[in-house]
Amino acid sequence: MHMEVAYGKARLKFDIPGTATVDHYQPAAADRIIDYPDFVSALEKAGGDRFLASEAPLIVVNDGHRNTPTPQILEWLDRYRPDLLDSARFLVAAGTHKPPTEKHYEAIFGRYYDRLADRISVHKATDLTMMTKIGEDRLARGIWLNKVVLKSEKVFIIGSVEPHYFAGFTGGRKVFFPGLTDQKTVERNHNLANSLDAAPLRLKGNPMAEDLARLRKMVRIDRLFTVQAVLDAERRVCGVFFGDLDEAFQQGVALAEKIYARRISRSYDAVICELLPPLDGSLYQAQKALENCQRAVKDGGAAIIISACDGGIGSREFYDLARRWDAAKNVAVDGKVHFGSHKLSRVIGIARRIQVRLHSNLPDEDARQVFYEPLADISQFLASQAEGARGYAVAIVHDAGNMVLTE
Repeated sequence: MHMEVAYGKARLKFDIPGTATVDHYQPAAADRIIDYPDFVSALEKAGGDRFLASEAPLIVVNDGHRNTPTPQILEWLDRYRPDLLDSARFLVAAGTHKPPTEKHYEAIFGRYYDRLADRISVHKATDLTMMTKIGEDRLARGIWLNKVVLKSEKVFIIGSVEPHYFAGFTGGRKVFFPGLTDQKTVERNHNLANSLDAAPLRLKGNPMAEDLARLRKMVRIDRLFTVQAVLDAERRVCGVFFGDLDEAFQQGVALAEKIYARRISRSYDAVICELLPPLDGSLYQAQKALENCQRAVKDGGAAIIISACDGGIGSREFYDLARRWDAAKNVAVDGKVHFGSHKLSRVIGIARRIQVRLHSNLPDEDARQVFYEPLADISQFLASQAEGARGYAVAIVHDAGNMVLTE
């Protein structure tokens, strides 16, 4: 059987043995798509007309590593109040990511970038001069938050909700943590993801998600309003939820789960995971597909991650840490928990149950450095695995960076 999936800017073709059964999974197409009148109706029902009246807010947006439909939201805001974008300031919640490239700026702001460029600032997690201490966590460690957002008279947050491979879901509170906080706070929170209880779709009983909820309670901004959007399989806006950040997030979670989660009735010998932009850009991001789909793989089976990774490794912390990693004990050689450790410990933990394979444009040594086994010929691999097997079953998961298979 001939198959093909997205791969970078092209398509990747491969064969599946004719004796195999094949199931396809992909995010659902929404029954109804949000248009401008829907946007206005939801905005005004939540009191957004009053919030956007008079002085312009600080508008906080995600960086270019997310699928947030910021350009569409900006277009609707521009239609609703034509003077808004020209008087507002903008803050990119970049967290620990590198500053946006020109390509990222264009992805974030679309055709509005040139018009807004001189009023855009970017959060940098390592620069405490940009931040104010807002309290301490359970370990008596300081929690810092961007000064601009704390000093603003009103704050409008543009976010989106999708499954997240260890925070349960993106969106909502994540605009602050990791988006606008300090590096050390992000490290402590992310280190909780070494637990496999930190899983996609899970908020209760997820140590990282519960920590995010505690951190969120420390943020005191009197005049805050948000829109949390949900996209469907075709990257169309199918839900917009306005108002209180936490309430809008929970409403987004309910819809995102319907779009992106599928319960499976059986497990598979091989699960082929297609990454789509922007999540196919780096090895760092490719792990999302593995985490989202690995529970559908039989013990000893294979998860095959297909991601061009044309942006290379991505964040280097986890890659460099791998040089100091004891794979047998699945800990750093110094016994300490380091930022990025979850990127290694989780892959190794999963690889003890199933085969973890990666088809990418990266050098083989880069994949092996972080415990992925490179796979050049998918057709040959599947043929060898299926030979002599009874009832060989394959799943192809489209948009696996967002799509979650669950029992």
